[in-house]
Amino acid sequence: MNGNSRQQVIPPTHSSVKAGFVVYSHNDQERKIIILDKGELAAVDNSLTPRKVHFTMQPGDLVGVAALLEREPFRYDLEATRDSEITVVGEDCMESELKSIPLWLLAVIRELSARNRQRKEAIRHSRAANSLVSLSEFCRHLKKGEPYPLEGLVQEFCWQTKASAPEVKEDLKALSRRKFVEIAGTAPVVTVTQPELLELFVDYLESEAQEKPWPPLQLTLNQKKALVRLSITESDLSQDPPAWLAFFQKNNIALTAADWIKMQGLGWFINAKGNLFAPNSKKIEYFLLALRYEINLRGVL
Repeated sequence: MNGNSRQQVIPPTHSSVKAGFVVYSHNDQERKIIILDKGELAAVDNSLTPRKVHFTMQPGDLVGVAALLEREPFRYDLEATRDSEITVVGEDCMESELKSIPLWLLAVIRELSARNRQRKEAIRHSRAANSLVSLSEFCRHLKKGEPYPLEGLVQEFCWQTKASAPEVKEDLKALSRRKFVEIAGTAPVVTVTQPELLELFVDYLESEAQEKPWPPLQLTLNQKKALVRLSITESDLSQDPPAWLAFFQKNNIALTAADWIKMQGLGWFINAKGNLFAPNSKKIEYFLLALRYEINLRGVL
């Protein structure tokens, strides 16, 4: 063999096919690009009963680029629906063509191919890294007490996240066991019973995923007592730190300066002015709910 091998180009093949002819089978081992020059082709899934036509090709259309360039399997059978003319670019042909093009253009083709593969992977896979977290976040924005048809809710969530319907239904059952949602009826409907707990549940699951302790479940007994006492304390009561420690001492709750620093860090107090602090009602209620529904959050039911 003489000469520069980069110049030895193997041309594509041209064929005429009759209506009903299988141009390409999903079982074929050889990968190829099929270009329709004349006529019509149909991509058919023969594994279904009745068989399903996924798309038809018109002159100028082509299929098999992903199969040839990205080693991605072609999932359908390609049949001629009427007498047609096609061009076939096989692996040898494509390899010889790639050898004949400039290296910079080959790099561009490979980059575009890689991006296309990543895009397809993103489409196939769920956008939700943790479907239970995402579903909880989704449900907590639903209207409390309003019944939502289960199938419709699952379909909407799957459309948004690309999660699988069976997985979503199992996650809904997990939320139902924890009493965060209710599933009822012969034509099942989902009702969000406690949306505020779903917010807690999302925070709890995310801490678990990051292998970090979740603060509401890490309180000492005296800190829990202080939390309960704060929940019945006027929110406009402003005191400096020593006065607050004395306040708790008066209520038979022994706290240290370290406890005070921790409670500040947890957001239980708002700096009202100067060195005066007032209870943060919203944060206190958050922690109280977590303690009250610890069993539900942990799923030990």
